[in-house]
Amino acid sequence: MNERDSSRHSPENPYAPSRPSKPASVPSESPTHVQEGAPQPEGQDAAFYRAWNDLLGWMREYADAHDGAIFEKEADFPDYIYRMERPYDLPTTIMSASLSDPKGRPVLLVNASPRHAVFKEVVLHPFESHTYRKLTYNPQKGALAEGKRPFTKAMLFELADALFHSDAQVPE
Repeated sequence: MNERDSSRHSPENPYAPSRPSKPASVPSESPTHVQEGAPQPEGQDAAFYRAWNDLLGWMREYADAHDGAIFEKEADFPDYIYRMERPYDLPTTIMSASLSDPKGRPVLLVNASPRHAVFKEVVLHPFESHTYRKLTYNPQKGALAEGKRPFTKAMLFELADALFHSDAQVPE
C-alpha cells in the first residue's frame, strides 16, 4: 500500500474508509420540532409563510368561535417531514388544513405551496365544489391577496359562514 492509500484507512481496519469527524463548531440539533435560532427564510418567501401562518390562526379563531366548526391539520410540509438533522425554519409545520364539520368532513380545505415551489400560493378550496380561490403574497399590501385585493380575516369568516350555512353540504 502506498502513502496516499494508507492515509484513507484507519489503523484498526486497513479496509475501512476513514470518515471525517463533525467539526466542533457545528452544534448538535434536535430534529423534534421548530427550532429557535434556525436560519429564517429571507425576503418574499419568509413573508409568504408568515402570512400563511396568520391565515391558519384566523381559521383556528373561526373554529373556536363557531359551534360546528373544527380546525384540522391535514398535512405537514415535506421540509418538516424529511428534515433529518437540519433545523426547521418555517413559522409552521402545517401545509394543508381544513375547517371541518363535527363529523370531521372538510368544508373548506386550504393549502400552501411547499418551499421548493417557484410560485408560492395559497389555495382555498370549498370541499364539494369545483371552484377555488388562489392567493399570492402581495408585497405592497404586506398580505396574502387575490390579485391586488388583500385577503382579510373578515373575508375568511364570510366565506366560512357561507359554506357552513349553505344548503350545499351533504345531508346526513
